[in-house]
Amino acid sequence: MTRPPDGESSRSGPTAAGGHGRFFPSESDARSPARSCRAGAAGWVGIVANRGSGLGRGRHLVETLVAELTHLGFRAEIAWTPEARGEMVAAAAGDSACRCLVAVGGDGTVSALLNERPRPPVTVLPAGTENLVARHFGLRRDPRRLAATIAAGRASRIDVGKAAGRRFLLMAGFGFDAEVVTRHHRARVSRSGRVRPTHRMAYVEPILRSSWSYRFPTISVRVLDPGAEEVIRGTTVFVFNLPRYALGLPFAPIARDDDGWLDLVVFRNPGPFQALYYLCKVFCGIHLDDPSVFHRRVRTLVVTADEPIPVQLDGDPGGYLRPRGDPASAAHPDEWTISILPAALTVLTPADRQSRGTRTRLPNEDVA
Repeated sequence: MTRPPDGESSRSGPTAAGGHGRFFPSESDARSPARSCRAGAAGWVGIVANRGSGLGRGRHLVETLVAELTHLGFRAEIAWTPEARGEMVAAAAGDSACRCLVAVGGDGTVSALLNERPRPPVTVLPAGTENLVARHFGLRRDPRRLAATIAAGRASRIDVGKAAGRRFLLMAGFGFDAEVVTRHHRARVSRSGRVRPTHRMAYVEPILRSSWSYRFPTISVRVLDPGAEEVIRGTTVFVFNLPRYALGLPFAPIARDDDGWLDLVVFRNPGPFQALYYLCKVFCGIHLDDPSVFHRRVRTLVVTADEPIPVQLDGDPGGYLRPRGDPASAAHPDEWTISILPAALTVLTPADRQSRGTRTRLPNEDVA
Protein backbone atom coordinates (compact mmCIF):
# COMPACT_ATOMS: atom_id res chain seq x y z
CA MET A 1 0.00 0.00 0.00
CA THR A 2 1.37 3.39 -1.01
CA ARG A 3 1.86 5.78 1.89
CA PRO A 4 0.08 9.14 1.66
CA PRO A 5 2.16 12.33 1.76
CA ASP A 6 3.44 13.28 5.23
CA GLY A 7 0.77 14.80 7.45
CA GLU A 8 -2.18 13.44 5.47
CA SER A 9 -4.57 10.65 6.27
CA SER A 10 -4.89 7.65 3.99
CA ARG A 11 -8.64 8.23 3.93
CA SER A 12 -8.35 11.56 2.05
CA GLY A 13 -10.05 10.04 -0.95
CA PRO A 14 -11.57 6.83 -2.26
CA THR A 15 -9.33 3.89 -3.00
CA ALA A 16 -9.09 2.36 -6.42
CA ALA A 17 -11.38 -0.51 -7.14
CA GLY A 18 -9.28 -3.62 -7.31
CA GLY A 19 -7.80 -3.58 -3.83
CA HIS A 20 -4.33 -2.01 -4.04
CA GLY A 21 -5.42 0.80 -1.71
CA ARG A 22 -4.10 3.57 -3.94
CA PHE A 23 -4.17 7.05 -2.41
CA PHE A 24 -6.40 9.54 -4.25
CA PRO A 25 -5.73 13.18 -3.33
CA SER A 26 -8.50 15.73 -3.35
CA GLU A 27 -8.26 18.45 -5.99
CA SER A 28 -7.26 21.01 -3.37
CA ASP A 29 -4.38 18.98 -1.91
CA ALA A 30 -1.23 21.07 -2.08
CA ARG A 31 1.16 18.15 -1.89
CA SER A 32 1.57 15.81 -4.79
CA PRO A 33 1.09 12.03 -4.89
CA ALA A 34 3.03 12.05 -8.14
CA ARG A 35 6.29 10.30 -7.39
CA SER A 36 8.14 7.34 -8.79
CA CYS A 37 6.81 4.18 -7.15
CA ARG A 38 8.16 0.64 -6.93
CA ALA A 39 6.21 -0.87 -9.78
CA GLY A 40 4.84 -4.34 -10.25
CA ALA A 41 5.63 -6.54 -13.24
CA ALA A 42 3.63 -4.36 -15.64
CA GLY A 43 5.10 -1.05 -14.45
CA TRP A 44 3.25 2.07 -13.37
CA VAL A 45 1.10 4.62 -15.19
CA GLY A 46 0.96 8.34 -14.48
CA ILE A 47 -2.45 10.00 -14.80
CA VAL A 48 -2.73 13.76 -15.34
CA ALA A 49 -6.36 14.66 -14.67
CA ASN A 50 -8.63 17.66 -15.14
CA ARG A 51 -11.58 17.09 -12.82
CA GLY A 52 -13.65 19.82 -14.51
CA SER A 53 -13.42 18.53 -18.09
CA GLY A 54 -16.57 17.35 -19.83
CA LEU A 55 -19.05 18.82 -17.33
CA GLY A 56 -17.18 17.31 -14.39
CA ARG A 57 -16.87 13.68 -15.49
CA GLY A 58 -13.08 13.67 -15.00
CA ARG A 59 -12.97 12.11 -11.52
CA HIS A 60 -15.26 9.21 -12.42
CA LEU A 61 -13.18 8.44 -15.50
CA VAL A 62 -9.99 8.47 -13.44
CA GLU A 63 -11.42 6.08 -10.85
CA THR A 64 -12.61 3.68 -13.55
CA LEU A 65 -9.30 3.83 -15.41
CA VAL A 66 -7.33 3.08 -12.22
CA ALA A 67 -9.55 0.07 -11.54
CA GLU A 68 -8.95 -1.25 -15.06
CA LEU A 69 -5.20 -0.68 -14.83
CA THR A 70 -5.08 -2.43 -11.46
CA HIS A 71 -6.85 -5.41 -13.00
CA LEU A 72 -4.11 -5.57 -15.66
CA GLY A 73 -1.31 -5.41 -13.10
CA PHE A 74 -0.37 -1.73 -13.40
CA ARG A 75 -0.07 0.69 -10.53
CA ALA A 76 -1.22 4.28 -10.96
CA GLU A 77 -0.05 7.70 -9.81
CA ILE A 78 -2.49 10.59 -10.14
CA ALA A 79 -1.84 14.33 -10.50
CA TRP A 80 -4.83 16.67 -10.04
CA THR A 81 -2.84 19.92 -9.87
CA PRO A 82 -0.22 21.63 -12.07
CA GLU A 83 2.36 21.19 -9.31
CA ALA A 84 1.65 17.48 -9.05
CA ARG A 85 1.76 17.18 -12.83
CA GLY A 86 5.24 18.68 -12.97
CA GLU A 87 6.51 16.37 -10.24
CA MET A 88 5.00 13.34 -11.95
CA VAL A 89 6.57 14.12 -15.33
CA ALA A 90 9.95 14.69 -13.69
CA ALA A 91 9.71 11.38 -11.82
CA ALA A 92 8.64 9.50 -14.95
CA ALA A 93 11.56 10.87 -16.96
CA GLY A 94 14.05 8.99 -14.84
CA ASP A 95 12.05 5.83 -14.22
CA SER A 96 12.10 3.10 -16.86
CA ALA A 97 9.20 1.38 -15.06
CA CYS A 98 6.81 4.15 -16.14
CA ARG A 99 4.70 2.62 -18.89
CA CYS A 100 3.13 5.90 -20.04
CA LEU A 101 1.48 9.15 -18.97
CA VAL A 102 -2.27 9.62 -19.51
CA ALA A 103 -4.03 12.96 -19.98
CA VAL A 104 -7.62 12.68 -18.68
CA GLY A 105 -9.44 15.76 -19.96
CA GLY A 106 -9.78 17.83 -23.10
CA ASP A 107 -7.22 19.26 -25.51
CA GLY A 108 -6.15 21.81 -22.88
CA THR A 109 -5.14 19.00 -20.53
CA VAL A 110 -3.17 17.35 -23.34
CA SER A 111 -1.46 20.67 -24.08
CA ALA A 112 -0.53 21.16 -20.43
CA LEU A 113 1.07 17.71 -20.31
CA LEU A 114 2.83 18.31 -23.64
CA ASN A 115 4.44 21.49 -22.31
CA GLU A 116 5.97 19.56 -19.42
CA ARG A 117 8.05 17.85 -22.17
CA PRO A 118 7.34 14.25 -21.12
CA ARG A 119 9.85 11.55 -22.01
CA PRO A 120 7.66 8.41 -21.64
CA PRO A 121 4.86 7.73 -24.14
CA VAL A 122 1.64 9.69 -23.63
CA THR A 123 -1.96 8.80 -24.35
CA VAL A 124 -5.39 10.37 -23.78
CA LEU A 125 -8.67 9.51 -22.08
CA PRO A 126 -10.90 12.21 -23.62
CA ALA A 127 -13.21 14.12 -21.28
CA GLY A 128 -13.47 17.53 -22.94
CA THR A 129 -15.72 19.17 -25.51
CA GLU A 130 -13.97 18.62 -28.85
CA ASN A 131 -11.18 16.16 -27.88
CA LEU A 132 -9.41 16.74 -31.19
CA VAL A 133 -6.15 15.04 -30.21
CA ALA A 134 -7.95 11.94 -28.97
CA ARG A 135 -10.06 11.75 -32.13
CA HIS A 136 -7.01 12.00 -34.33
CA PHE A 137 -5.37 9.04 -32.62
CA GLY A 138 -8.52 6.90 -32.37
CA LEU A 139 -8.78 7.18 -28.58
CA ARG A 140 -12.29 6.90 -27.11
CA ARG A 141 -13.90 7.88 -23.81
CA ASP A 142 -13.66 4.28 -22.64
CA PRO A 143 -11.38 3.55 -19.64
CA ARG A 144 -11.42 -0.19 -20.22
CA ARG A 145 -10.39 0.19 -23.85
CA LEU A 146 -7.66 2.67 -22.91
CA ALA A 147 -6.29 0.30 -20.26
CA ALA A 148 -6.05 -2.36 -22.97
CA THR A 149 -4.29 0.16 -25.22
CA ILE A 150 -1.80 0.90 -22.44
CA ALA A 151 -1.13 -2.83 -22.08
CA ALA A 152 -0.81 -3.69 -25.76
CA GLY A 153 -1.02 -0.51 -27.83
CA ARG A 154 1.15 1.00 -30.52
CA ALA A 155 3.78 3.60 -29.64
CA SER A 156 4.61 6.01 -32.49
CA ARG A 157 6.86 9.04 -32.72
CA ILE A 158 5.11 12.19 -33.91
CA ASP A 159 6.04 15.80 -34.60
CA VAL A 160 5.39 18.71 -32.24
CA GLY A 161 5.02 22.38 -33.10
CA LYS A 162 6.85 25.09 -31.18
CA ALA A 163 5.55 28.67 -30.96
CA ALA A 164 7.49 31.34 -29.03
CA GLY A 165 8.94 28.65 -26.78
CA ARG A 166 5.64 26.83 -26.15
CA ARG A 167 4.65 23.53 -27.70
CA PHE A 168 1.48 22.59 -29.56
CA LEU A 169 0.11 19.44 -31.15
CA LEU A 170 -2.86 20.70 -33.15
CA MET A 171 -2.37 24.23 -34.39
CA ALA A 172 -1.41 27.82 -33.71
CA GLY A 173 -3.83 30.55 -34.82
CA PHE A 174 -3.50 34.32 -35.21
CA GLY A 175 -6.32 36.80 -35.79
CA PHE A 176 -10.08 36.35 -35.92
CA ASP A 177 -10.09 32.71 -34.86
CA ALA A 178 -7.90 33.50 -31.85
CA GLU A 179 -10.16 36.43 -30.94
CA VAL A 180 -13.12 34.04 -30.73
CA VAL A 181 -11.11 31.58 -28.61
CA THR A 182 -9.99 34.37 -26.26
CA ARG A 183 -13.53 35.71 -25.78
CA HIS A 184 -14.88 32.24 -25.18
CA HIS A 185 -12.22 31.53 -22.56
CA ARG A 186 -12.96 34.78 -20.70
CA ALA A 187 -16.63 33.82 -20.49
CA ARG A 188 -15.63 30.47 -18.92
CA VAL A 189 -13.55 31.96 -16.09
CA SER A 190 -15.52 32.64 -12.89
CA ARG A 191 -14.81 35.48 -10.48
CA SER A 192 -12.85 33.06 -8.32
CA GLY A 193 -10.64 32.17 -11.29
CA ARG A 194 -12.07 28.68 -11.79
CA VAL A 195 -12.54 27.62 -15.43
CA ARG A 196 -16.06 26.32 -15.93
CA PRO A 197 -16.91 23.41 -18.28
CA THR A 198 -18.05 24.42 -21.75
CA HIS A 199 -20.06 23.16 -24.71
CA ARG A 200 -20.19 23.86 -28.44
CA MET A 201 -23.10 26.32 -28.29
CA ALA A 202 -21.03 28.51 -25.96
CA TYR A 203 -19.03 29.61 -29.00
CA VAL A 204 -22.01 31.31 -30.67
CA GLU A 205 -21.88 34.52 -28.62
CA PRO A 206 -18.10 35.09 -28.90
CA ILE A 207 -18.30 34.47 -32.67
CA LEU A 208 -21.05 37.08 -33.04
CA ARG A 209 -19.32 39.62 -30.81
CA SER A 210 -15.98 39.12 -32.54
CA SER A 211 -17.62 39.54 -35.95
CA TRP A 212 -18.85 43.01 -34.97
CA SER A 213 -15.81 44.25 -33.06
CA TYR A 214 -12.68 42.63 -34.52
CA ARG A 215 -10.75 44.97 -36.87
CA PHE A 216 -9.02 42.30 -39.01
CA PRO A 217 -5.57 43.98 -39.01
CA THR A 218 -2.87 42.74 -41.37
CA ILE A 219 -0.56 39.96 -40.20
CA SER A 220 2.83 39.30 -41.85
CA VAL A 221 4.29 35.80 -42.11
CA ARG A 222 7.95 35.40 -43.06
CA VAL A 223 8.92 31.87 -44.08
CA LEU A 224 12.55 31.13 -43.18
CA ASP A 225 13.04 27.76 -44.87
CA PRO A 226 16.40 27.91 -46.74
CA GLY A 227 15.89 28.30 -50.48
CA ALA A 228 12.12 28.84 -50.07
CA GLU A 229 11.95 32.15 -48.17
CA GLU A 230 8.95 34.39 -48.77
CA VAL A 231 6.61 36.84 -47.05
CA ILE A 232 2.82 36.38 -46.98
CA ARG A 233 0.31 38.86 -45.59
CA GLY A 234 -3.24 38.20 -44.51
CA THR A 235 -5.78 38.76 -41.74
CA THR A 236 -6.14 35.26 -40.25
CA VAL A 237 -3.22 32.84 -40.02
CA PHE A 238 -3.15 29.16 -39.07
CA VAL A 239 -0.18 26.84 -38.62
CA PHE A 240 -1.29 23.20 -38.40
CA ASN A 241 0.59 20.15 -37.16
CA LEU A 242 -2.44 17.81 -37.14
CA PRO A 243 -5.35 17.93 -39.63
CA ARG A 244 -7.89 18.61 -36.88
CA TYR A 245 -10.08 21.60 -36.01
CA ALA A 246 -13.28 22.12 -34.02
CA LEU A 247 -16.52 20.79 -35.55
CA GLY A 248 -14.42 18.69 -37.92
CA LEU A 249 -13.67 21.65 -40.20
CA PRO A 250 -10.96 20.59 -42.72
CA PHE A 251 -8.68 23.65 -42.66
CA ALA A 252 -5.55 21.59 -43.43
CA PRO A 253 -6.77 18.16 -44.57
CA ILE A 254 -3.37 16.95 -45.80
CA ALA A 255 -1.45 17.80 -42.61
CA ARG A 256 0.39 14.78 -41.15
CA ASP A 257 1.72 14.15 -37.68
CA ASP A 258 4.98 12.48 -38.70
CA ASP A 259 6.26 14.21 -41.86
CA GLY A 260 8.50 16.90 -40.36
CA TRP A 261 6.39 19.75 -41.81
CA LEU A 262 3.82 22.29 -40.63
CA ASP A 263 0.91 23.38 -42.85
CA LEU A 264 0.57 27.15 -43.15
CA VAL A 265 -2.88 28.49 -44.14
CA VAL A 266 -3.37 32.26 -44.57
CA PHE A 267 -6.71 33.92 -45.28
CA ARG A 268 -5.86 37.23 -46.94
CA ASN A 269 -9.07 39.27 -47.16
CA PRO A 270 -10.49 41.17 -44.14
CA GLY A 271 -13.99 41.67 -42.77
CA PRO A 272 -16.71 39.66 -41.02
CA PHE A 273 -18.60 38.83 -44.22
CA GLN A 274 -15.39 37.64 -45.84
CA ALA A 275 -14.70 35.52 -42.74
CA LEU A 276 -18.14 33.91 -43.12
CA TYR A 277 -17.46 33.35 -46.81
CA TYR A 278 -14.18 31.63 -45.98
CA LEU A 279 -15.89 29.52 -43.32
CA CYS A 280 -18.45 28.28 -45.84
CA LYS A 281 -15.65 27.32 -48.22
CA VAL A 282 -13.81 25.48 -45.45
CA PHE A 283 -16.99 23.62 -44.58
CA CYS A 284 -17.27 22.51 -48.21
CA GLY A 285 -13.57 21.64 -48.38
CA ILE A 286 -12.84 24.02 -51.29
CA HIS A 287 -11.08 26.91 -49.52
CA LEU A 288 -7.59 25.90 -50.69
CA ASP A 289 -8.75 26.44 -54.29
CA ASP A 290 -9.50 30.11 -53.55
CA PRO A 291 -6.69 32.42 -54.81
CA SER A 292 -7.09 34.61 -51.71
CA VAL A 293 -6.24 31.63 -49.48
CA PHE A 294 -2.54 30.79 -49.23
CA HIS A 295 -1.31 27.31 -48.30
CA ARG A 296 2.14 25.79 -48.19
CA ARG A 297 4.20 23.44 -46.05
CA VAL A 298 6.90 25.03 -43.90
CA ARG A 299 9.42 24.21 -41.20
CA THR A 300 10.13 27.63 -39.68
CA LEU A 301 8.33 30.96 -39.90
CA VAL A 302 8.05 34.28 -38.05
CA VAL A 303 4.76 36.13 -37.51
CA THR A 304 4.64 39.92 -36.96
CA ALA A 305 2.00 42.68 -37.06
CA ASP A 306 1.59 46.44 -36.63
CA GLU A 307 -1.37 46.06 -34.27
CA PRO A 308 -2.03 43.72 -31.31
CA ILE A 309 -3.13 40.29 -32.58
CA PRO A 310 -4.68 37.57 -30.37
CA VAL A 311 -3.07 34.13 -30.51
CA GLN A 312 -4.46 30.67 -29.76
CA LEU A 313 -2.53 27.44 -29.28
CA ASP A 314 -4.39 24.12 -29.48
CA GLY A 315 -7.71 25.91 -28.97
CA ASP A 316 -6.72 27.85 -25.84
CA PRO A 317 -5.70 31.53 -25.58
CA GLY A 318 -1.98 31.92 -26.18
CA GLY A 319 -1.60 35.63 -25.44
CA TYR A 320 -0.96 38.35 -28.01
CA LEU A 321 1.39 39.24 -30.81
CA ARG A 322 2.36 42.86 -30.11
CA PRO A 323 3.79 45.43 -32.53
CA ARG A 324 7.38 46.44 -32.01
CA GLY A 325 7.73 49.37 -29.65
CA ASP A 326 4.49 48.54 -27.83
CA PRO A 327 5.08 48.89 -24.05
CA ALA A 328 3.14 45.62 -23.56
CA SER A 329 5.73 43.73 -25.63
CA ALA A 330 7.63 42.98 -22.44
CA ALA A 331 4.82 40.55 -21.52
CA HIS A 332 3.89 39.47 -25.07
CA PRO A 333 6.36 38.85 -27.93
CA ASP A 334 6.59 41.35 -30.79
CA GLU A 335 7.26 38.40 -33.09
CA TRP A 336 6.31 34.75 -32.85
CA THR A 337 8.76 32.22 -34.23
CA ILE A 338 7.08 28.92 -35.08
CA SER A 339 8.98 25.76 -35.97
CA ILE A 340 8.58 22.00 -36.18
CA LEU A 341 10.19 19.55 -33.74
CA PRO A 342 10.30 16.28 -35.70
CA ALA A 343 9.50 13.07 -33.79
CA ALA A 344 9.53 14.95 -30.47
CA LEU A 345 6.74 12.99 -28.78
CA THR A 346 5.79 9.33 -28.41
CA VAL A 347 2.04 8.67 -28.49
CA LEU A 348 0.40 5.41 -27.44
CA THR A 349 -2.60 4.47 -29.61
CA PRO A 350 -4.79 1.38 -30.11
CA ALA A 351 -2.88 -1.53 -31.63
CA ASP A 352 -5.44 -1.91 -34.43
CA ARG A 353 -5.16 1.72 -35.51
CA GLN A 354 -3.47 2.15 -38.88
CA SER A 355 -0.45 4.39 -38.29
CA ARG A 356 2.13 6.00 -40.53
CA GLY A 357 4.39 6.86 -37.62
CA THR A 358 7.61 5.19 -36.56
CA ARG A 359 7.02 2.20 -34.27
CA THR A 360 8.67 2.66 -30.86
CA ARG A 361 9.27 0.08 -28.15
CA LEU A 362 7.33 0.62 -24.91
CA PRO A 363 8.78 0.39 -21.41
CA ASN A 364 8.26 -3.14 -20.03
CA GLU A 365 6.70 -4.19 -23.33
CA ASP A 366 7.86 -7.77 -22.92
CA VAL A 367 5.80 -8.24 -19.73
CA ALA A 368 2.69 -6.18 -20.47
